[in-house]
Amino acid sequence: MFPEEKGLNSEEVTKRQNKYGLNVLPERAPLSRLGILISQLKSPLVYILIMAVVVTVVIGHFTDAVIISLAVFVNTILGYVQEKKSSNALRALRHYLTETATVIRDNQRVEIEISQLVPGDILILNQGDKVPADGKLTFANRLFVNEAILSGESMPVNKIKGGEIFMGTTIASGQGVLEVVFTGAKTKMGAIAGEVQQKKEETPLQKQLKVFSKQLAILIGIITIMVFILGIWRGYDSQEIFITSVALAVSSIPEGLLVSLTVVLAIGMQKILKGRGLVRELSAAETLGGITTICVDKTGTLTRGKMKVVDYLGTKEDLARQVLLANDLDDPMLVSAFEWGRTIIKNFVSEHQRLDSIPFLAKERFFMSLNRWSKNKNMIFVNGAPEQILPWTTLSPFEKEKILEEIENLTSQGKRIIGYGRKEVGQNKKSLTVEDAKKELTWMGVLAFSDPVREGVKEALNQTVMAGIKTIVITGDYAKTTEYVLKQLGINIKEEEIMSGDEVRKLSFSQLTEKVKKIKLFARTTPDQKDTIVRALKKNGEVVAMMGDGVNDAPALHKADIGVVVSEATDVAKESADIILLDSNFSTVVRAIEEGRAMFENIRKIIIYLMSDAFAEIIIVAGSIVIGLPLPISAMQILWINLISDGFPNLALTIDPKRENIMKEKPRRPGEKLINGWMMSLIGLISLVAGISILLVFILVYKATGDLIIARSMAFLTLGLDSLIYVFSVKTLLLPFWKSKPFENKWLIVAVMGGFVLQTIPFLSPVIREFFGLSKLPPICWTGAILYSFLMFAFVEISKAVYQHFSKI
Repeated sequence: MFPEEKGLNSEEVTKRQNKYGLNVLPERAPLSRLGILISQLKSPLVYILIMAVVVTVVIGHFTDAVIISLAVFVNTILGYVQEKKSSNALRALRHYLTETATVIRDNQRVEIEISQLVPGDILILNQGDKVPADGKLTFANRLFVNEAILSGESMPVNKIKGGEIFMGTTIASGQGVLEVVFTGAKTKMGAIAGEVQQKKEETPLQKQLKVFSKQLAILIGIITIMVFILGIWRGYDSQEIFITSVALAVSSIPEGLLVSLTVVLAIGMQKILKGRGLVRELSAAETLGGITTICVDKTGTLTRGKMKVVDYLGTKEDLARQVLLANDLDDPMLVSAFEWGRTIIKNFVSEHQRLDSIPFLAKERFFMSLNRWSKNKNMIFVNGAPEQILPWTTLSPFEKEKILEEIENLTSQGKRIIGYGRKEVGQNKKSLTVEDAKKELTWMGVLAFSDPVREGVKEALNQTVMAGIKTIVITGDYAKTTEYVLKQLGINIKEEEIMSGDEVRKLSFSQLTEKVKKIKLFARTTPDQKDTIVRALKKNGEVVAMMGDGVNDAPALHKADIGVVVSEATDVAKESADIILLDSNFSTVVRAIEEGRAMFENIRKIIIYLMSDAFAEIIIVAGSIVIGLPLPISAMQILWINLISDGFPNLALTIDPKRENIMKEKPRRPGEKLINGWMMSLIGLISLVAGISILLVFILVYKATGDLIIARSMAFLTLGLDSLIYVFSVKTLLLPFWKSKPFENKWLIVAVMGGFVLQTIPFLSPVIREFFGLSKLPPICWTGAILYSFLMFAFVEISKAVYQHFSKI
């Protein structure tokens, strides 16, 4: 029976609402459509392209400005559509606090929306309720609260009058009256939610793109200044050479790169989504490929997260009857026991009314139920820790010792145990005390529970081992239980590779940073220790993925490079996460990592392909100025090649299939540059050879014909066709062309064929040729350009082979 409470009056409620605001957790307001659209423009590459648009408008190259603007527009729309889709999907997954609560106001019980709660409200709590605010109990009747969402501890905690209860926890059993003390951001959960609202650290790709864009801008600036100075020195008109220098700078920007990067990430996100993983932001998709360490909990990811009765000691009919009668169903193991009991005694109907019960006490470690048993007898049922109940039974010391040995055998296999005892009492016994359990119990036996390993997890863990990714289990469970699960998954852990939460607590951060290098299992850890472990791993240069589900996991999820949560996770956890597992399966993370690696490789292929072309164009134009010749190719022609002829092969590389052995290689080194040494060497060789050879073609044709338009047409044709052939060499990166599956990307074949067709369009009619500044070329020129393209392909293959040879020495 609840005590009488008057509660706040309406006038006071209004005052407090004005003072304290709504009872809602702090969260980043979801970006509006305009906000998502603008966020797509916040990229260093976009800044460079926008500057190029401004400059081309100023110097009167309006066609160039339109084409570059089109590249920015396409990129913006692609990114907007993908992130809007992810945002909508995340909103659809939100389900956290109950919508209403029962309070006493104006001396009456009323149902109100939880957002309307204020400090001072009197809140009525019953079994199953989620607590919507922080407060102190003014009344408690055998009240037990599940605080797993904050503490990670699954066992309900006994609460008494004057005790504190926190937002988000659940009433496991009993009743209570709570005076609300804190609401919204002032709650314990609100503090955690506020902490994770801080801007997350940039992803490795974002950092690399910043560096790359800065380096590209500096390089283009240096080249532009050098060309301008050379032009003045060679006697060119200052205005003409200025326009030429700026046009060269604009033309050297790989406009298609921005669109391609967005497409790679968007397609990767879609593939991960098909594999049951929702990536929230484009930039996080690629980071998955760089993960070096995965931190996982045992329950729900490695295992199914649902306890199952797998063994028993005793008479199963008696055990089944007890778990059906004496069971509050407030714990996964108890639900499992009840389901098992129903399979033993089908169509069970209780004829034994419960008269009283004492919920599970963490200190005493048992549950009691008093039920009517017969006309003149009642029955006390006691369920709990076997080692606690056994001493109170009527068994002989020898029998007790034998049972403990059998229990020890079960627990050594990682199984959890519940013991069962009972005793008859008179019909006048109508209430229970703890002392009623502590003598003359009849031992009924035990049930053994296990959380089955998820299908596919063993194979996924094997993949992580082959991929050079370290998996660390961070659990609140016991080390022995977790060891047994890992053994089932084929992972044997040495004693020195295990650390308890108590040991973590005794270490300084610098000591933990050193110790964490050798640990594979952290057992009996608290939620705050997860955050510390993640920070220690990152301090060592690891790229960390952290898996969690509760509010208590949010800080660690936020600190990790990739935060991973299940779809049932709290909204606070989801706000901190980068990827949401729609099937709660560890295998989904591994598949996402595989897609992330494929994304990173495809980004590198695109960069090599486009930058080789861009720098070849720079060498051609800069070389002609140094020699004192007219420009071999115009800015308009370069933009056509960059965006049109090369555009389709470039986009086809965004969906290039992942290599078969991509998960049999170690992850790239943390901090490894997006464009590393061998990429710069390959880009330099391709662009240098292509640039010089095409410049020679221009000079030879110009000297032979004396016609600038014909010479420029030949340079344009050769430059446009060569990249359409060597793209097949670039797509395999450092692997030889014949050792991969060069033609498995059907879209690339179609794109190359389309590129050939598109490269012919500027030559089709007199009007189009005049627009592009070209001349009609005889078949011999086309044959020569195609032959040159195959020679360029052979050169790239030889360059790769030479690099591979010397890198092994």
